[in-house]
Amino acid sequence: MPQPPLRVFLALGLGAAGLVATLVLALVASRVASDRLEQRIETELSDLAYHMAGQLDRSMFERWRDMLILAQDDTIRDPGADLARKRRVLRRAQDTYPDYAIIGLVGPAGRIEATSTGTLEGLDVGHRDYFVQGSRRPYVGDVHDALLLATLRPGRDPADPPRVLDIAAPVHAEDGTLAGVVLGHLDWAWARGMEASLREASHGRRGVAALVLSRDGRVLLGPEDLAGRTLAGHLPSVAQVQAGRDSTAAERWPDGHTYLTGYRATRGHRDYPGLGWAVLVRQDASEAFAPVAELRRQILLWGLVVATVAAGAGWFAAGLLARPLRRLAVAAAALGRGEPMQVPATAVREAHAIGHALGAAARMLRQEAAERQAADARRQLLIHELNHRVKNTLATVQSMARQTARNAASLEGFTHSFEARLLAMSQTHNVLTANHWESAGLRGILAAELEPYAGGRRDRITLDGPAVALSPHVAVPLGMAVHELATNAAKYGALSAEDGRVVVAWEVRDDALHLRWRESDGPAVAPPARRGFGTRLIHASIERELGGRVGLDFAPGGLLCTLAVPLAAREAA
Repeated sequence: MPQPPLRVFLALGLGAAGLVATLVLALVASRVASDRLEQRIETELSDLAYHMAGQLDRSMFERWRDMLILAQDDTIRDPGADLARKRRVLRRAQDTYPDYAIIGLVGPAGRIEATSTGTLEGLDVGHRDYFVQGSRRPYVGDVHDALLLATLRPGRDPADPPRVLDIAAPVHAEDGTLAGVVLGHLDWAWARGMEASLREASHGRRGVAALVLSRDGRVLLGPEDLAGRTLAGHLPSVAQVQAGRDSTAAERWPDGHTYLTGYRATRGHRDYPGLGWAVLVRQDASEAFAPVAELRRQILLWGLVVATVAAGAGWFAAGLLARPLRRLAVAAAALGRGEPMQVPATAVREAHAIGHALGAAARMLRQEAAERQAADARRQLLIHELNHRVKNTLATVQSMARQTARNAASLEGFTHSFEARLLAMSQTHNVLTANHWESAGLRGILAAELEPYAGGRRDRITLDGPAVALSPHVAVPLGMAVHELATNAAKYGALSAEDGRVVVAWEVRDDALHLRWRESDGPAVAPPARRGFGTRLIHASIERELGGRVGLDFAPGGLLCTLAVPLAAREAA
């Protein structure tokens, strides 16, 4: 029986080894890649829950602040103010914030004095939580059915009353006594906007649904088949949220389906304490992990393709190995016959060269992989930093637009003031951009704001102080404050007169920047009758955002403003 040639043995051995190794590697790669993809999908759902919880907290903080601002209105605080004026203030507040079903003022005795709609006035609500608690401190109550409001809406089914949240704040008169409580019934339909925002943030993922649960696990917002149901005790994720944990879990829901659920608790925002809501973002597990199954199929398919190619390559490699062996056999046969032989040269040397080349290639690939990983890490860092800064800038512009509109007497006035403030912000951003957003020089910020008012005269604007580098979180609010001072000086102060002068001096002591703004040789100064928006913006920028101090002295000879800003000021949330 003839023996098979060496090439057959080598081809079968190499082909079988390559096939097995390729399949094993494909299975391992499939498992590793699937695990990472599952982790990424779980992280995305958890991030969606985090995003919606943060939006709820920030939005509720805005509504909370609405009542605090309304409680400071001079007409609302004046017990002797005309009832019609108070109604107009309340109606204007509701027109500004249409998410409220009704806004009212409750007198210190517990009776409703005025409302934005003119209804419910005279009703005794002294026993209600929003009055009892709201007369002591700012108060927010959880979602509940507004049975009384349902009777005021013609055509509304009494069995389906509107759902509202109660937000209240105490009103104190000039002498510090309680003048009443401002109350807003926030329509829960407002929360539907959160769902739309979540759908945008989910980037088109199919089957994603968001739920908001009260502190006791009752569904406040979510699919219609779950509205009003209590999920506490039925889902591990609810128990985890109530225990203060945030994560993602695959769990079976009451409808019998298994969902991948990301969960997070709301924790409030700034001085708004939060209501302890739980945010759940779920997706059917089969849909959530569909990319994982598809990835596994693709890896196995390509593994089979590679294994087949490896078997063919084994056959070819066996031919390459068998050829020098045949030559050695021919040489050995010639030697046995005593004939001259020619021994194949450099067989081992070639293998050594190939091994050396492969080693060099492997080192090069490892180096390239490390460089790509470092580049990816830098790109992700830049993306997160850009996202963070864009969000902060948009939040600042939104607040500035709202406050400017609230204090503008006309569209033209709003446009002029808003564009000026945007330009001030952009000038500070230009200084920061020139320094790669690492820091900005105080002198550069002041020069950018004040040079347009110098009129080519060096003695008109004086800047005196050492070089101070400011972080972006300090530079932007401080730049806005300086812009308001410059604008006020140009309109009413020293810079409105031909011979007026402004001297800005600063120093650093006790880890804080102390800046002194003095105007002279301008019109006579008198204290303003009320605090304008510019003054409020200066206080908000320095005191609220940076934790600093503001001093304003309206001396007859010229305004004196002193600012104290901690250089390690925290970044606003």
